[in-house]
Amino acid sequence: MSCLRRRFRRIHPVVAGLALIGALPAPAAGQDAIVDPEPTRANARAGDAGPMAPFARMIPGEWKMTVESGTSSFRTWHWGPGRHSMRVMTDGFDAAGNPWRDLDVFYWHPGGGQVREFGVSQFARGVTEGAITFEGETWRSDFDLFQTGGRRTLRLIWDFDGPDRYHATLQEASPGESRRYTTLVEWDLLRTSPSSPPRPLAVEGATKPSDLLRPLELLLGTWEAKMGQAIAGALHTRATLEWIPLADAIYARVLAPANHGEPAHLLDAYLYHHTGAGTLRCLALSERGGVYEGDVTVLDDGALQLGLKGYEGGQQATHVVRIDFGGDDALRTRAWSLEGDERTLRLDLHHHKAGMGSD
Repeated sequence: MSCLRRRFRRIHPVVAGLALIGALPAPAAGQDAIVDPEPTRANARAGDAGPMAPFARMIPGEWKMTVESGTSSFRTWHWGPGRHSMRVMTDGFDAAGNPWRDLDVFYWHPGGGQVREFGVSQFARGVTEGAITFEGETWRSDFDLFQTGGRRTLRLIWDFDGPDRYHATLQEASPGESRRYTTLVEWDLLRTSPSSPPRPLAVEGATKPSDLLRPLELLLGTWEAKMGQAIAGALHTRATLEWIPLADAIYARVLAPANHGEPAHLLDAYLYHHTGAGTLRCLALSERGGVYEGDVTVLDDGALQLGLKGYEGGQQATHVVRIDFGGDDALRTRAWSLEGDERTLRLDLHHHKAGMGSD
């Protein structure tokens, strides 16, 4: 056991939270790290450098969009951990007065070297994947939209008119190699004061995930891994997993409680069903700028297995995580790193529902 403890000694506290939703630690002890050419977390927080810096203008407040029919929607922006990502919630009502909700995430991908976009929508179970570029007061988002009716190639152009207004133009590419874009719709968005209190994730009448997310339902709630439970040493993390109604995805937020001051925001993660691929997937974004992404598989015994590629700094690694359910108030997560045919255990950790006892 003593040699096992030495092997895990350098694991960052973020690992405890990452393991709950399937991501893995950065390089093992003794492994050389490649310096990331992108700015550090400190200057990213300062908002004066880094690939995510353009998004600082979207905070504070919320952005209101009113269309010709008179219906309105509101987009609220939130920084992710380490300011390496932005989470955007859009709430609105259709012409019949029914609520709708979209979730979008923009994040720096150290492996792809670009700011990427991910989103889920309740309309035809839409899943968005793409990238966004910036040129002065004009932004351009090019993305694929996977819906139950098939795959579409779209482009959204953002033209800013001062700090509190922008014009959006949504275009769709024609089939074939010509890729001619035709404008579908245009609208204006204006910054307004945020709602008070903030809009909750809950929606009246929407009480539980769809059948597609049912295998993940036991993960919902707040989970703690406390000091002395992990062979990595002293750890204490709190992970809250919430279902986002209508958009039908799970949002996980992992914090490290502090004795004084605000807890550290270690991780954001998103679990969802990919309409195009027909699989459950995970995207996790760490406060160190790491990106972990891959598929979620339900094993015959009900356990969850995640096969993930991790990108952090200048490194890429492959990991496997197994999550076993021990009743309503306990989880066990084990994480292995893969190198060729070699599989190395990196973490074995127990989580308990917040307020429950621990071993």
